[in-house]
Amino acid sequence: MAMIVKEWKQTPFAKPGLSIQPVNNRTLVTLPTYFSLVWPQAGYQPGEVRATTLLGHRVEIRPTFKANNFRFGDGAASGPTQSFGGAYPSGDITHAYDDPGTFTVGVSTTYGGQFRVDGGDWADIPGTATIAGPTQQVQVLTSTNRLVR
Repeated sequence: MAMIVKEWKQTPFAKPGLSIQPVNNRTLVTLPTYFSLVWPQAGYQPGEVRATTLLGHRVEIRPTFKANNFRFGDGAASGPTQSFGGAYPSGDITHAYDDPGTFTVGVSTTYGGQFRVDGGDWADIPGTATIAGPTQQVQVLTSTNRLVR
């Protein structure tokens, strides 16, 4: 089991990214901003299988999803959650900023793992791994109404 755990820890996990609405990473004070997790092509995301050979046996390792943590950059966060967020209008990971400014946002995913040997039944790997995705900047602006004649 120690060899399997070592291989699992060496798995190049997919680093979760964010899609943000409104687009262009610009929003307004008090406007709900929608966050959605997106998976990159690189790395192993939940459910993808990585195969290796240990002691002459084919060992398959697959990450499993445990939770996400969304960070909004102003001290607020959402998580741990089973949600992947979503787009306007039905996404369930939203945040409204109280003040203007530029905020660093990000998401991290906690993975579990499973393995099987020579095509046998899947079994859980003890432990978890939390992988932070790349951060982004969100610019929060204010607007002023004015009448033009």
